[in-house]
Amino acid sequence: TEADFSGLPYLQCVAKEALRLHPPTPLMLPHRANANVKVGGYDIPKGSNVHVNVWAIARDPAAWKNPLEFRPERFLEEDVDMKGHDFRLLPFGAG
Repeated sequence: TEADFSGLPYLQCVAKEALRLHPPTPLMLPHRANANVKVGGYDIPKGSNVHVNVWAIARDPAAWKNPLEFRPERFLEEDVDMKGHDFRLLPFGAG
């Protein structure tokens, strides 16, 4: 049952890995920059609409080791900050 899910860490990893490779939507909902910022070498002016391509982040070898492999274990083995500070987890609501 759903109540058992918290006690099944590998199943949680399978769900995260499936959503990483196949996000329900390739782009997050638009956000608006509330200050002038620099992201990846680009200047983002305050008030700009920002669209994050989670599909591309999920397949970026700079972010994920062997990004095209389905490896649920990566969520157990890799140093992933599950508290919402790791941009690799944007598809799961972090950021």
